[in-house]
Amino acid sequence: MKKLLLTFIVVFLPYIMLGQETIEITGTVTDNSMSLPGVNIVEKGTNNGTMTDFDGNYTIQTPSNAVLVISYMGYATKEIEVNGKTNIDIVLEQDAAALDEVVVVGFGTQKKVNLTGSVASVDGDMLEDRPMTSVSAGLSGLLPGVSVNQSSGMPGNDGGTIRIRGTGTLNQASPMVVIDGVEGSLNDVQPNDIANISVLKDAASAAIYGSKAANGVILITTKTGKTGEPSVRLTSNFGWQSATRLPDYLGSYDYAVLYNEALTNSGKAPKFDENDLELFQNGSAPYSHPNTDWQDLLYQGSGFVTTNNLGISGGTEYTKYRASLNYQKQDGIIKHTGKDEYNARVNLTITPKKWLTTNLNLSYTQMDREQPNNTYVGGGLDQIIRQTNRIAPWIPYKNEDGSYGTISDGNPISWIDMGPQINYNRKTFVGIGSIQADLFEGFNVKALMSHRNVEEDNSEMNKEIQYNENKYHGPTKLTEDLRTTTRNTLDLTANYNKTFENVHNVGALVGYHAESYNFKRTTAYRENFPSNELPNLDAGSTNGMKNTGYTRELNMTSWFGRLNYDYQGRYLFEANLRADASSRFAEDNRVGVFPSFSAGWRISDENFFEGIKSTVNNLKLRGSWGQLGNQDALNDYYPTVPTLGLGIDYPFNSEINSGAAIANAKNAALIWEKTTSYGLGIDARLLYKLNVTIDIYKKLTEGIIMQVPAPNEFALNNFYDNVGKLDNKGIEVSLDYTETFGEIDFGFGGNVAYNKNELVELAGTNEVISGRQIRKLGESLDSWYGYKTDGLHQNQEDIDAYPTNTLYPGQIQPGDLRYVDITNDGKVDANDRVLLGNSTPTLNFGANLSLAYKNFDLLAIFQGATGGYGYMDFDAIGAVNGDGQKPSAMWLNRWTPENTNTNVPRLIDAINGPSMPQNSTTSYWLRSTDYLRMKNLQLGYNIPTNVLDGWNISKLRVYYTAQNLFTITNYLKGWDPEAPSGRGSGYPVVMTNSIGFNLTF
Repeated sequence: MKKLLLTFIVVFLPYIMLGQETIEITGTVTDNSMSLPGVNIVEKGTNNGTMTDFDGNYTIQTPSNAVLVISYMGYATKEIEVNGKTNIDIVLEQDAAALDEVVVVGFGTQKKVNLTGSVASVDGDMLEDRPMTSVSAGLSGLLPGVSVNQSSGMPGNDGGTIRIRGTGTLNQASPMVVIDGVEGSLNDVQPNDIANISVLKDAASAAIYGSKAANGVILITTKTGKTGEPSVRLTSNFGWQSATRLPDYLGSYDYAVLYNEALTNSGKAPKFDENDLELFQNGSAPYSHPNTDWQDLLYQGSGFVTTNNLGISGGTEYTKYRASLNYQKQDGIIKHTGKDEYNARVNLTITPKKWLTTNLNLSYTQMDREQPNNTYVGGGLDQIIRQTNRIAPWIPYKNEDGSYGTISDGNPISWIDMGPQINYNRKTFVGIGSIQADLFEGFNVKALMSHRNVEEDNSEMNKEIQYNENKYHGPTKLTEDLRTTTRNTLDLTANYNKTFENVHNVGALVGYHAESYNFKRTTAYRENFPSNELPNLDAGSTNGMKNTGYTRELNMTSWFGRLNYDYQGRYLFEANLRADASSRFAEDNRVGVFPSFSAGWRISDENFFEGIKSTVNNLKLRGSWGQLGNQDALNDYYPTVPTLGLGIDYPFNSEINSGAAIANAKNAALIWEKTTSYGLGIDARLLYKLNVTIDIYKKLTEGIIMQVPAPNEFALNNFYDNVGKLDNKGIEVSLDYTETFGEIDFGFGGNVAYNKNELVELAGTNEVISGRQIRKLGESLDSWYGYKTDGLHQNQEDIDAYPTNTLYPGQIQPGDLRYVDITNDGKVDANDRVLLGNSTPTLNFGANLSLAYKNFDLLAIFQGATGGYGYMDFDAIGAVNGDGQKPSAMWLNRWTPENTNTNVPRLIDAINGPSMPQNSTTSYWLRSTDYLRMKNLQLGYNIPTNVLDGWNISKLRVYYTAQNLFTITNYLKGWDPEAPSGRGSGYPVVMTNSIGFNLTF
């Protein structure tokens, strides 16, 4: 047998080798005679590959009958049969799809290469299959100049605060949200239904929205059907949430030791003797000397979260459709907190004639959420979390007889034990209908109508409770709050695009917009219910009942237009103009006009650029100027009209008569806040793989609406006036890079945005101090304001040699903070206060990394910020002050005569001593909120198609995802840098670990 095999090899091996002869192939890859560096050349079906050098040359060894696959970003992929050739020169053609990439802008789309404004966009693929409970969370770290701060993980209330190019006003500063051409809310859409998100950041791109665009515009386009067989896609994931960071508080023994020390430092007798300390330490007396872990009792919710989405789409030449259903359930990490959300969306496009297109877009969202309530002041979880952070560990959760242990405020966990007491229900319906007629080549007219209705039914109950025989809170109270909001809009547009003589490209848009907005609110209050289990108003007593209600109405009409011109796509120009008339302002000041102009120069299309175009493939300069308005600066819908207050008593004829009086001073001259924006930008593409965008901008908001006092002789409340001015300056840099290494697809995106604001005018004053912060001319908005400190006093000699602290006369002792005498007048007083930092980061950055190898894919998204500071009050860092406080672990490293090598002050048995954060704002208690956070990590695997054969399944992908997986920060231990709450009473930011799948039939 061996001889036979040897004979076979000897006879046939030459023929086998001849059929698989390996040859060396050389050549050059070009684009219209320009060499292309970095082109991937791979032998098809193998990992054998190479890349062209800087001059476009390559060398590869392959079998003589191989097929080469040539790929390059921005160019159509090409396959070439070798057929024994040893020299193969390759010419690639630019991918038409890449050249024609469009970006959604106001009332239309534009080619990305022709944009002259500042627009950032993200594809819906970046949001799909991520177990997000809000759309805002999905934007974190992805868009330059768009900061998303997610300060809470509370179910149903975990949307982030979004700012575009900083804070542009002292009033409402959130961006306008437009979904499929209609103003709405991020709560109206689910991530799996989103096709694209564009953010209009400057006046040149946003002026088409006029008086609502001063804070930027977020444009969301939802998915639509495509021609083809019906496609069904099911996405499901489930996971568990936990707090990203929790404070570390001391147990009973350590607290008791510190409390005795604090009392001694204050000249008082210790509270606990050695026997007490021993019982706390050994845990042998759990009722008289407990060691209650209140944090553990608080965070006992399951944290379970699941999202399920079913979509079906398809169409013919005349009809295209897409429908989706979504259900999301989120159980909080605190018991009896949670939400159930249901979403349905239908998008139907019918083209009865080639020139006529109609569309119907319907969506419905229902969200039900609940949370417990505290019994004595209400307001939900805020007080529950605060009291849990404060209550001493030596207070028992329950006494031996089953009753609750209490402090003066009660027992925070008992409030949770009473079940959900606050219920929110919101139903949102949005209907959009449009018809578009393409009357002749390049010209179309369109009518779009919409109706948005939001109904909210909220109830808050304060249940009575008998904690124990000595402590009671009551009676039971119930407040019902009903709200209805409707918005109806009509948009009429005419759009014309034409190319003249093959070089002059002209586009024009004119339009009309009308809207009506109505709001109605009704509240009812009752108390003294016979039982906690009767949450119906009729069951409450009529004694002390209260019923209130009001309505608001707003109407607006607008005319707008846009003109685009470019010469051979090389010299670009755009102008926008919008005029808005709003009923919110007095008749003489009702109309606001908002223009913008922008221009661009594609330098890379010039003849003189040909020599370096193989390296710098695209280079465009942009410049813009424009003005935007802000009519939504106030919640007051009648700021220019005097209103009457009822229930005013007047003495007539020796009797008291009820009447009315003017309640508030009004300013009929009030006008829009107006933001003027300037910008310069550069768009570049290098080596066909690296895209770079740089923007610098300045935006000045004038006429900021603020409250000013009415003259005393009028005896009226404050009124509104245009008396503020705020300047923002910044720079944004973004880049993205893609590469293929054999079978590995690699992508990287990064962005950095710097923003600095400055108050220019402030209601005729130089500064306004509000608590721990100050608004001061020439400085940033909302700066921390207080005293600088320089270490700790180490001994009495140090105290005597230092300027006198008049804030705490006779109270300064060794171990206390050393206040800096800024004015050098020999004493520390209010005149020594200075700006200590800003609560808003000046630098925001993000990055995303993607890898794909065979059937595996990986996505990682990071977000970070620098330049901000948070201030933690005594509620958060803990105090040594009896039953109603407990210290955090930081106090273990406190200053003592034996431990002087520390920066933690000495202990006192009070919350307002010279070293505590309560009364005096000091630099010591400010902490940098700089951080880097992995916002998302996703690892996926696509089941091979041969495994799915016979199941009518076209794609099955399984994945693991983590949100907020880790955070790098030096912020105060246990507290989240995105939520630097002063009292530490906010619902924690959460980390989510989940698994899921998406299945396509």
